Amino acid sequence: MKNFTVCGSEYEEFLIRMEEFHGYRSPGILLGGLMLDTALEKLGPTPYLNVVSETVVCLPDAIQMLTPCTFGNGFLQVFDWGKFAFTAYDRQTLAGMRVWLNYERLVVYPVVRSWFERTGRPREKPPFEQLAAEILAAAPEIIVHRPVRLARALKDSQPVPTGSCPECGESYPLNHGPVCPACRGDAYYTYHTPSEDE
Repeated sequence: MKNFTVCGSEYEEFLIRMEEFHGYRSPGILLGGLMLDTALEKLGPTPYLNVVSETVVCLPDAIQMLTPCTFGNGFLQVFDWGKFAFTAYDRQTLAGMRVWLNYERLVVYPVVRSWFERTGRPREKPPFEQLAAEILAAAPEIIVHRPVRLARALKDSQPVPTGSCPECGESYPLNHGPVCPACRGDAYYTYHTPSEDE
């Protein structure tokens, strides 16, 4: 595996970057990197690259680590469909390449299949090195790709006006309505005032 590259990085360098970005060695990031290699090779030069991930697990981190597409710049969108798949595309032409894991072909790769299906006991995974070796061997067979064209642009490039919420005073996009989502009742938090005992 020492002479192997993932998205232009030597394998060992890729593992270091993965640990720094993701926090640990992740089979999903390795698989995502190999899937990105496939997509970018098939697409060719794509100066206006965008990516849509169809899962919230691992793939978004691989995409952010290995491409200029991030949540922050808006070039990465994520659909929580639970599919280990993504589409890399040119945001000007909307032509792209969808890449996914062929589940049926995992039958001959039991270590990867067990990890992917999460059939072991909670927190029980094969060692990363064992999984990585099988992922690298399986990649040409389990990574599938097909050209696509997006039905529509997924990101509106027009700026959204912001204003001050009349209830809390915080700024928010005015297209959310007359008050911000939190004041409308969609808050994911409640304010907590610590007691003297805390």
